[in-house]
Amino acid sequence: MRGIGELAAAIDLMLALGILALTVDVIRGSSRPQHLRSWVFFAVASVTLVAHSGLAAIGDPVAHDLSAVFEIVTIAFLAIGFALLYGTDRERFHALQHEAERDPLTDLYNFRTFRQLAAMQLARRPGRCAAVVLDLDGFKLVNDTWGHATGDQMLQLVAAAIRANLREADIAARYGGDEFVLLLDDCDSAAAERITQRMQSSLGALSGVSSEKITFSAGVADLSQPRSDLQGLLKAADHALLEVKRSGKKSVAIAPLH
Repeated sequence: MRGIGELAAAIDLMLALGILALTVDVIRGSSRPQHLRSWVFFAVASVTLVAHSGLAAIGDPVAHDLSAVFEIVTIAFLAIGFALLYGTDRERFHALQHEAERDPLTDLYNFRTFRQLAAMQLARRPGRCAAVVLDLDGFKLVNDTWGHATGDQMLQLVAAAIRANLREADIAARYGGDEFVLLLDDCDSAAAERITQRMQSSLGALSGVSSEKITFSAGVADLSQPRSDLQGLLKAADHALLEVKRSGKKSVAIAPLH
Protein backbone atom coordinates (compact mmCIF):
# COMPACT_ATOMS: atom_id res chain seq x y z
CA MET A 1 0.00 0.00 0.00
CA ARG A 2 2.94 2.31 0.78
CA GLY A 3 4.24 1.77 -2.75
CA ILE A 4 0.90 2.71 -4.24
CA GLY A 5 0.73 5.84 -2.05
CA GLU A 6 4.21 6.91 -3.12
CA LEU A 7 3.29 6.34 -6.76
CA ALA A 8 0.13 8.42 -6.36
CA ALA A 9 2.15 11.16 -4.69
CA ALA A 10 4.66 11.12 -7.54
CA ILE A 11 1.86 11.36 -10.11
CA ASP A 12 0.31 14.28 -8.19
CA LEU A 13 3.68 16.00 -8.11
CA MET A 14 4.18 15.59 -11.88
CA LEU A 15 0.64 16.82 -12.48
CA ALA A 16 1.22 19.84 -10.25
CA LEU A 17 4.47 20.71 -11.99
CA GLY A 18 2.76 20.33 -15.36
CA ILE A 19 -0.10 22.65 -14.33
CA LEU A 20 2.37 25.17 -12.92
CA ALA A 21 4.51 25.14 -16.08
CA LEU A 22 1.46 25.53 -18.30
CA THR A 23 0.13 28.36 -16.10
CA VAL A 24 3.41 30.26 -16.20
CA ASP A 25 3.61 29.83 -19.98
CA VAL A 26 0.03 31.05 -20.49
CA ILE A 27 0.44 34.04 -18.14
CA ARG A 28 3.71 35.09 -19.81
CA GLY A 29 2.43 34.79 -23.37
CA SER A 30 -1.29 35.42 -22.99
CA SER A 31 -2.86 37.86 -25.42
CA ARG A 32 -6.19 37.45 -23.60
CA PRO A 33 -5.75 39.08 -20.16
CA GLN A 34 -9.37 38.32 -19.31
CA HIS A 35 -8.24 34.71 -18.73
CA LEU A 36 -5.54 35.63 -16.19
CA ARG A 37 -7.83 35.33 -13.16
CA SER A 38 -8.48 31.69 -14.04
CA TRP A 39 -4.80 30.86 -14.44
CA VAL A 40 -3.91 32.50 -11.12
CA PHE A 41 -6.25 30.00 -9.45
CA PHE A 42 -4.67 27.17 -11.46
CA ALA A 43 -1.22 28.34 -10.29
CA VAL A 44 -2.32 28.31 -6.64
CA ALA A 45 -3.90 24.89 -7.18
CA SER A 46 -0.60 23.54 -8.50
CA VAL A 47 1.16 24.75 -5.33
CA THR A 48 -1.42 23.16 -3.03
CA LEU A 49 -1.21 19.96 -5.10
CA VAL A 50 2.57 19.87 -4.53
CA ALA A 51 1.92 20.25 -0.80
CA HIS A 52 -0.69 17.50 -0.95
CA SER A 53 1.64 15.09 -2.76
CA GLY A 54 4.57 15.86 -0.44
CA LEU A 55 2.56 15.31 2.72
CA ALA A 56 0.96 12.15 1.29
CA ALA A 57 4.43 10.67 0.71
CA ILE A 58 5.46 11.11 4.38
CA GLY A 59 2.95 8.59 5.67
CA ASP A 60 2.61 10.22 9.10
CA PRO A 61 -1.04 10.39 10.37
CA VAL A 62 -0.84 14.14 10.95
CA ALA A 63 0.74 14.62 7.54
CA HIS A 64 -1.97 12.41 6.07
CA ASP A 65 -4.68 14.66 7.55
CA LEU A 66 -2.95 17.79 6.24
CA SER A 67 -2.61 16.11 2.86
CA ALA A 68 -6.39 15.55 2.77
CA VAL A 69 -6.95 19.24 3.55
CA PHE A 70 -4.62 20.33 0.76
CA GLU A 71 -6.38 17.92 -1.61
CA ILE A 72 -9.73 19.60 -0.88
CA VAL A 73 -8.18 23.05 -1.28
CA THR A 74 -6.65 21.99 -4.60
CA ILE A 75 -9.99 20.76 -5.91
CA ALA A 76 -11.64 24.02 -4.80
CA PHE A 77 -9.05 26.21 -6.56
CA LEU A 78 -9.27 24.13 -9.73
CA ALA A 79 -13.07 24.37 -9.69
CA ILE A 80 -12.95 28.16 -9.26
CA GLY A 81 -10.38 28.44 -12.07
CA PHE A 82 -12.50 26.40 -14.47
CA ALA A 83 -15.64 28.34 -13.51
CA LEU A 84 -13.90 31.66 -14.22
CA LEU A 85 -12.50 30.30 -17.47
CA TYR A 86 -15.96 29.20 -18.56
CA GLY A 87 -17.46 32.55 -17.58
CA THR A 88 -14.80 34.48 -19.47
CA ASP A 89 -15.25 32.41 -22.61
CA ARG A 90 -19.00 32.81 -22.36
CA GLU A 91 -18.64 36.59 -22.09
CA ARG A 92 -16.26 36.53 -25.06
CA PHE A 93 -18.75 34.47 -27.06
CA HIS A 94 -21.51 36.97 -26.36
CA ALA A 95 -19.20 39.84 -27.31
CA LEU A 96 -18.33 38.14 -30.61
CA GLN A 97 -22.00 37.43 -31.24
CA HIS A 98 -22.81 41.10 -30.63
CA GLU A 99 -20.06 42.17 -33.05
CA ALA A 100 -21.37 39.78 -35.69
CA GLU A 101 -24.94 41.08 -35.39
CA ARG A 102 -24.32 44.82 -35.13
CA ASP A 103 -23.20 47.63 -37.36
CA PRO A 104 -19.97 48.82 -35.71
CA LEU A 105 -20.63 52.54 -36.23
CA THR A 106 -24.25 52.86 -35.09
CA ASP A 107 -24.62 49.71 -32.93
CA LEU A 108 -27.91 48.98 -34.67
CA TYR A 109 -28.36 45.57 -36.27
CA ASN A 110 -26.65 44.94 -39.59
CA PHE A 111 -28.95 44.12 -42.48
CA ARG A 112 -28.18 40.40 -42.47
CA THR A 113 -29.31 40.10 -38.86
CA PHE A 114 -32.30 42.35 -39.55
CA ARG A 115 -33.55 39.99 -42.26
CA GLN A 116 -33.29 37.01 -39.92
CA LEU A 117 -35.07 38.73 -37.02
CA ALA A 118 -37.69 40.33 -39.28
CA ALA A 119 -38.52 36.97 -40.89
CA MET A 120 -39.13 35.48 -37.42
CA GLN A 121 -41.20 38.49 -36.38
CA LEU A 122 -43.39 38.29 -39.47
CA ALA A 123 -43.89 34.56 -38.92
CA ARG A 124 -45.03 35.20 -35.34
CA ARG A 125 -47.27 38.15 -36.16
CA PRO A 126 -48.48 37.89 -39.76
CA GLY A 127 -50.20 41.02 -41.03
CA ARG A 128 -49.33 43.07 -37.92
CA CYS A 129 -46.12 44.89 -38.95
CA ALA A 130 -44.96 47.87 -40.98
CA ALA A 131 -41.60 48.67 -42.54
CA VAL A 132 -39.81 52.01 -42.76
CA VAL A 133 -36.86 52.76 -45.04
CA LEU A 134 -35.22 56.10 -44.31
CA ASP A 135 -32.37 57.96 -45.95
CA LEU A 136 -30.45 61.04 -44.79
CA ASP A 137 -30.90 64.23 -46.78
CA GLY A 138 -27.76 65.71 -48.30
CA PHE A 139 -25.42 63.18 -46.73
CA LYS A 140 -22.98 63.10 -49.65
CA LEU A 141 -22.60 66.86 -49.47
CA VAL A 142 -21.78 66.63 -45.75
CA ASN A 143 -19.07 64.04 -46.43
CA ASP A 144 -17.65 66.07 -49.29
CA THR A 145 -17.72 69.35 -47.34
CA TRP A 146 -16.94 68.39 -43.75
CA GLY A 147 -15.33 64.97 -44.11
CA HIS A 148 -16.27 61.43 -43.20
CA ALA A 149 -15.76 61.93 -39.45
CA THR A 150 -18.62 64.45 -39.45
CA GLY A 151 -20.67 62.09 -41.60
CA ASP A 152 -20.10 59.30 -39.07
CA GLN A 153 -21.31 61.56 -36.26
CA MET A 154 -24.47 62.27 -38.25
CA LEU A 155 -25.14 58.56 -38.66
CA GLN A 156 -24.71 58.03 -34.93
CA LEU A 157 -27.18 60.83 -34.19
CA VAL A 158 -29.72 59.22 -36.51
CA ALA A 159 -29.22 55.88 -34.77
CA ALA A 160 -29.75 57.56 -31.39
CA ALA A 161 -32.98 59.18 -32.62
CA ILE A 162 -34.20 55.82 -33.91
CA ARG A 163 -33.41 53.99 -30.66
CA ALA A 164 -35.14 56.71 -28.62
CA ASN A 165 -38.44 55.95 -30.37
CA LEU A 166 -38.29 52.17 -30.79
CA ARG A 167 -40.58 49.96 -28.78
CA GLU A 168 -39.48 46.65 -27.31
CA ALA A 169 -40.59 44.47 -30.23
CA ASP A 170 -39.40 46.83 -33.00
CA ILE A 171 -36.29 46.05 -35.04
CA ALA A 172 -33.89 48.61 -36.53
CA ALA A 173 -30.83 48.20 -38.72
CA ARG A 174 -28.41 50.16 -40.81
CA TYR A 175 -29.39 49.31 -44.36
CA GLY A 176 -26.12 50.50 -45.88
CA GLY A 177 -24.43 53.87 -46.33
CA ASP A 178 -26.84 56.49 -44.99
CA GLU A 179 -29.96 54.30 -45.18
CA PHE A 180 -31.74 52.66 -42.25
CA VAL A 181 -34.55 50.13 -42.16
CA LEU A 182 -37.11 49.45 -39.43
CA LEU A 183 -39.71 46.79 -38.78
CA LEU A 184 -42.37 48.18 -36.47
CA ASP A 185 -44.50 45.70 -34.59
CA ASP A 186 -48.29 45.88 -34.43
CA CYS A 187 -48.46 48.89 -36.77
CA ASP A 188 -50.33 49.95 -39.83
CA SER A 189 -48.86 52.58 -42.15
CA ALA A 190 -50.46 55.50 -40.31
CA ALA A 191 -49.03 54.43 -36.95
CA ALA A 192 -45.64 53.77 -38.52
CA GLU A 193 -45.71 57.24 -40.08
CA ARG A 194 -46.33 58.83 -36.68
CA ILE A 195 -43.43 56.92 -35.11
CA THR A 196 -41.15 57.93 -37.99
CA GLN A 197 -42.13 61.58 -37.61
CA ARG A 198 -41.26 61.38 -33.90
CA MET A 199 -37.85 60.08 -34.93
CA GLN A 200 -37.50 63.09 -37.25
CA SER A 201 -38.34 65.41 -34.34
CA SER A 202 -35.88 63.63 -32.03
CA LEU A 203 -33.17 63.92 -34.66
CA GLY A 204 -33.88 67.63 -35.01
CA ALA A 205 -33.51 68.08 -31.25
CA LEU A 206 -30.29 66.05 -31.11
CA SER A 207 -28.73 67.93 -33.99
CA GLY A 208 -30.09 71.34 -32.99
CA VAL A 209 -26.70 72.52 -31.74
CA SER A 210 -25.33 72.48 -35.29
CA SER A 211 -25.82 75.29 -37.81
CA GLU A 212 -28.21 73.16 -39.84
CA LYS A 213 -30.46 70.43 -38.49
CA ILE A 214 -30.09 66.90 -39.85
CA THR A 215 -33.15 65.56 -41.64
CA PHE A 216 -34.12 62.37 -43.40
CA SER A 217 -36.65 61.19 -45.94
CA ALA A 218 -38.62 58.01 -45.30
CA GLY A 219 -40.98 55.59 -46.97
CA VAL A 220 -43.51 53.51 -45.03
CA ALA A 221 -45.41 50.37 -45.96
CA ASP A 222 -47.52 47.88 -44.03
CA LEU A 223 -48.42 44.28 -44.76
CA SER A 224 -51.48 44.97 -46.85
CA GLN A 225 -51.88 42.73 -49.87
CA PRO A 226 -50.15 42.06 -52.21
CA ARG A 227 -46.97 42.76 -50.19
CA SER A 228 -47.34 39.90 -47.75
CA ASP A 229 -43.65 39.12 -47.13
CA LEU A 230 -40.52 41.00 -46.05
CA GLN A 231 -39.19 41.47 -49.56
CA GLY A 232 -42.44 42.98 -50.82
CA LEU A 233 -42.74 45.13 -47.71
CA LEU A 234 -39.26 46.64 -48.10
CA LYS A 235 -39.73 47.12 -51.82
CA ALA A 236 -42.93 49.09 -51.26
CA ALA A 237 -41.33 51.24 -48.53
CA ASP A 238 -38.30 51.85 -50.77
CA HIS A 239 -40.52 53.02 -53.64
CA ALA A 240 -42.30 55.42 -51.27
CA LEU A 241 -38.90 56.75 -50.19
CA LEU A 242 -37.93 57.40 -53.80
CA GLU A 243 -41.09 59.44 -54.27
CA VAL A 244 -40.18 61.58 -51.25
CA LYS A 245 -36.69 62.14 -52.63
CA ARG A 246 -38.11 63.26 -55.98
CA SER A 247 -40.61 65.63 -54.41
CA GLY A 248 -38.41 67.61 -52.07
CA LYS A 249 -37.13 65.37 -49.22
CA LYS A 250 -37.44 65.95 -45.44
CA SER A 251 -40.77 64.14 -45.16
CA VAL A 252 -42.41 60.74 -44.75
CA ALA A 253 -44.55 59.04 -47.41
CA ILE A 254 -46.84 56.03 -47.16
CA ALA A 255 -46.67 53.49 -49.98
CA PRO A 256 -49.99 53.35 -51.87
CA LEU A 257 -51.93 50.11 -52.09
CA HIS A 258 -51.79 48.32 -55.44
